Amino acid sequence: MKKTLSTAIAALLVLCGCQQAEPHQDLEDEPVATLSEVEVPDPIFTSDRKGASITEDEIKSAIILYLDSSEDLDEIMQAFQETIYSEEEPTREEMDKVNKTISLIEENDQNFSDFITANSLPADYAIEADRISRYITDYNDYIRSMDKAFDRFDKGEMKVSDLETILGSSGSVNGREQKKIEDFLREKDIQTRAFQQ
Repeated sequence: MKKTLSTAIAALLVLCGCQQAEPHQDLEDEPVATLSEVEVPDPIFTSDRKGASITEDEIKSAIILYLDSSEDLDEIMQAFQETIYSEEEPTREEMDKVNKTISLIEENDQNFSDFITANSLPADYAIEADRISRYITDYNDYIRSMDKAFDRFDKGEMKVSDLETILGSSGSVNGREQKKIEDFLREKDIQTRAFQQ
């Protein structure tokens, strides 16, 4: 989540502006771990609670686990993107890790969404928990759609203008929504690895 849209936008700029440039280099200063270095997180967010009144401590713990799991899963996907950009061939084991990660991303998002809709949250958490859920789910959907679009572009099935259209359809994934989430996390003293600069 650190990168939000910057990676996708930077990739589009690289694609549009310098087709014959050097092989991909990470566009941010922070190093990205390799696929062999990252581990699939355990656990992701799960809960079988329904119809319960959730306490403030419970919702804080739920948000932390959800966001930290999302961050860990995103790190694996970034490592996968780096592998692809470097034109290395992922091993079968690495591809299994990526496929498991994709499944866990969807499960993590769905589990948290189900939890916040099936239970009664403290009043000052209900709107923000929904905002967090939508933002992270939209982010994950957006990254998947960008990956598919870049694959189609590489195969000559899509034009740059089509990529620009996809870039413009990021849903709730924008700096304004991210700032609202960061402000809420800070206000409630919710410590998470997500959104770290």
